[in-house]
Amino acid sequence: MDINQMYWVDLINIGFLGIMFFVLLYALGVYAYEKKAIYFYYSLYIFVLGIYLFSRSDFIYNNITSEIEAYFPRINFYISDTFQYIAHFAALQFGMLFLNAKKDYPIFYRAAYYVRIFFLVSIILSILNITTVNNEFFNDWLSYIERTIATIATIYMQIVILAQAKNKLVIFYMVGSILFLVGAVVSVFALDVIYMRIGTLLEILLFSLGLAYRSSLIQKERNIFKERMISEIQEKEELLNRYNEDLKRQVLERSEALINEQQLFEKEKQKVLKLSLEKEIDRVKMTALRSQMKPHFLFNALNAIRALIIKNDAHQAYDYLTDFSRLVRYILESSENEYVNLREELKMLKIYVRIERMRADNSFEYIVEVDDAVNINEVSIPPLILQPFLENAIVHGVDNSKQDQLISLNISLASNSLIRFEVQDNGKGRNKEDNENKFAELGKKKSMAVDLTQKRLNLLDSNQAKLEIKDLYLENGASAGTKVILYLPLIIDGKKIESNYN
Repeated sequence: MDINQMYWVDLINIGFLGIMFFVLLYALGVYAYEKKAIYFYYSLYIFVLGIYLFSRSDFIYNNITSEIEAYFPRINFYISDTFQYIAHFAALQFGMLFLNAKKDYPIFYRAAYYVRIFFLVSIILSILNITTVNNEFFNDWLSYIERTIATIATIYMQIVILAQAKNKLVIFYMVGSILFLVGAVVSVFALDVIYMRIGTLLEILLFSLGLAYRSSLIQKERNIFKERMISEIQEKEELLNRYNEDLKRQVLERSEALINEQQLFEKEKQKVLKLSLEKEIDRVKMTALRSQMKPHFLFNALNAIRALIIKNDAHQAYDYLTDFSRLVRYILESSENEYVNLREELKMLKIYVRIERMRADNSFEYIVEVDDAVNINEVSIPPLILQPFLENAIVHGVDNSKQDQLISLNISLASNSLIRFEVQDNGKGRNKEDNENKFAELGKKKSMAVDLTQKRLNLLDSNQAKLEIKDLYLENGASAGTKVILYLPLIIDGKKIESNYN
């Protein structure tokens, strides 16, 4: 390579190449750091387009490309045809990601989907032809078809984007594309590729500025969303604290009232009042137990939302918070009820499990099977009586190292006055060696929610309510999960169905 033989145009071309090389290094560095596809396609576009444009310089061809052709005779065909198709494909991929076309410009996205397939087919056909027969007529025909479709598609998609402009990103994309197109047209009429190089550099610089502006918009949206989420969580926590204080005050006032009544009527109606007071105290205890379960569950959900925010998963945290709000509303509405409709309880459980699945990256499935003999519109059960068993199956039963993790809820009639609930998981089971059981009455590490539920069962006005836990095993003796069976008295339309046997 003789520097003295270089013309000023060649020096300018090499200077342009240096600028493009600098931008390419920057884009590759950002891609290596953030691992986002938009920077990969941007780097690919700069790389192939830079090689395509600057290989057309006589100085570069005589001193570089011609020497490469001695080892790869068809390299110039790849650069002039295949690289051009790759540049079109990379530019289209970049534009789709840059404008968030799938969400903001669906028409552009659908059109770009089919054009992208055409570009890929063109790349494959070009490589096959050059590598095998290298038919120049086929190369010229494919180049004409590809450029024609690329031009028509570009004009159409530019019109679609301009008509549906959503933000200032469109300005960077439109102006950059227009500058490139102007440079290409002027190069054709002036028979000088330097104008196309200038248009390309201007386009790349505008795209780089657009990427910086896009990053600032994304960061600003994340900060705003994060602040709003934190503010809403703080409001929820304050509401929850006030709710708990009100519950404690109500329980205290109710207990004091019962004590006063006992003192006033103790002499006249001692036997009758004693029985009445015992039932009332049981009811107050049941209310107190429910009031303890609600904060336990709600604080667990709040901690899960915090975890998602810390992970910067704003969209999933927003979905999580929406479901959490529905659960809070259900709990507030059913807090004073001794029994709730089974259909409504199943809806609440479905939302709760959806929250837990989001937190666990959807690592397990949840199914509900209800026997035809059970009319969920008529049957009533105590509120939040099933949630602790699902919670334990999720927290202690799901094994993230295994595939096809499943939690099932089966509802059926055990008799004409008894309803049966089965919660089963196919997870890791209970550890026999350290006796670390999942349930309060069987293990050393007690579950607060299940312990409270057992106490609620003991306080139910029925000798039929009971709880069973079974360990499941495979034929080889390995653990196959745990099954919890809960029996409750059958209550239809608010009336308990009496048993016909002792």
